[in-house]
Amino acid sequence: MEKTKLDCEKCGTEMNKTSRSEHNYGLQVLGVILFIVGVICLFIVPIGTIIGVILMILSARLGFKKSKVWLCNNCGYFFNRA
Repeated sequence: MEKTKLDCEKCGTEMNKTSRSEHNYGLQVLGVILFIVGVICLFIVPIGTIIGVILMILSARLGFKKSKVWLCNNCGYFFNRA
């Protein structure tokens, strides 16, 4: 059985399971550019359509990362969980 509560290493208060998202704005801009290139490739038939769809799908998650962490509600300390 997996624990749902832990004590913080820094302040000793209760920690909870949660998820944390990180953003990289440079990669997000690259994702928008790739998406636009993918839309333009859709009009090049037939191979461009396949490449365009693949570029659009890949650009959707570029620049975002979501990880599972233990987070202290009191001091804000966190660490990744398995």
